[in-house]
Amino acid sequence: MKVFFPGSFRPFTKGHHDIVTRLLSIFDEVVVGIGVNEQKAQTDDHLERKAAIETLFAHEERVSVVCYSTLTITCAKEVGAKVIVKGVRSVKDYEYEREQAEVNRILGIETLLLPATPELACISSSVVRELQHFGQDVTQLLP
Repeated sequence: MKVFFPGSFRPFTKGHHDIVTRLLSIFDEVVVGIGVNEQKAQTDDHLERKAAIETLFAHEERVSVVCYSTLTITCAKEVGAKVIVKGVRSVKDYEYEREQAEVNRILGIETLLLPATPELACISSSVVRELQHFGQDVTQLLP
């Protein structure tokens, strides 16, 4: 079965890497979907993020990466995914993603909410961006 793992991945963190790795132990194929919101200013190019994730998983033929600017559910269906997977780090994440999962189900696709590995739950892309902004070394937070 093919699953779709969407996000902005600005940047792709150890937490994201962990989710993809765990999904590979359960599913046949993982499509990482980089959502591109054309209304928001991007601090880095989505094609660079795509290339970086492809390089990270170059050894794994069951991982592919796409960029999309449509609804997540539209892209998931276009790539043939049967399930959307979202990582959740906290109760706050869970509540937001649960609501999205309900809408996705109404629109015809299930969503799996996968809890973050506890030691990685504190890592978010926004925290990494903020640390980078203030000149901190974030290499231990990135794969």
